[in-house]
Amino acid sequence: MLRDRLVGAWRALLDAAYPRDCVFCGEPAGPEGYVCARCLARLPLARNPACERCGAESPVPGSHGFLCPDCLRHPPAFARAHVVARYAGPVRDLIHLFKYHRGLWLRDDLGDLLAAHYLACVAPLGVAFDAIVPVPMLRAKERRRGYNQALLLAEALAARVGLPCRARYLRRVDTGVVSQTRLRRAERLRNAEAAYRAAHPRHLAGKTILLVDDVITTGATCDACARLLRRAGARAVHVLALARPLME
Repeated sequence: MLRDRLVGAWRALLDAAYPRDCVFCGEPAGPEGYVCARCLARLPLARNPACERCGAESPVPGSHGFLCPDCLRHPPAFARAHVVARYAGPVRDLIHLFKYHRGLWLRDDLGDLLAAHYLACVAPLGVAFDAIVPVPMLRAKERRRGYNQALLLAEALAARVGLPCRARYLRRVDTGVVSQTRLRRAERLRNAEAAYRAAHPRHLAGKTILLVDDVITTGATCDACARLLRRAGARAVHVLALARPLME
């Protein structure tokens, strides 16, 4: 498209006039992002073996092929959660900068990380996804922040892997509950389900959805969103997130 060519030409001019510096080492990062190849290679993307259902990383390095206690007791509504990295160190720093400090210029770097993990770990599973859906944010919160980081990541991933991004398939509603950290699992799930709504059931019928978020914490939000999407007719839901903390 003409617009894309113009945007590309403008970015090339900006890169020539103002070379991008790596967010970690300060050295020139090149025209593709804000993390240089050397620092990108040093990101701690390797994780310990993780739960085959929810992606929760085991604290024990040698625990291969397992289901965590939560998934054994309460299988989530999504088929599988795929996680790029542990939520710690420089990965956490990148996400914090992007999410809380308007580091929108990191969108391409983070989108590349998601796409690389998708192509290396998700695509080989042979799942035919129909659409990418971001975890939605309250409109008032999105207006205050100026953006929904999950939507930006979902759009970046969609552009790289050739899938449509359908943000309107889910919406967030205000329940008045600010935090779920002190709630039990069942309460967290009920609260999360009440906080979201699935829209356009006729478009969801029979579809396989890839739900995208920046960080999975307890998994209640992704579980609730997947449950609502499936109730609205989705055939299956997978989850892809940038990071998740180490299982306690």
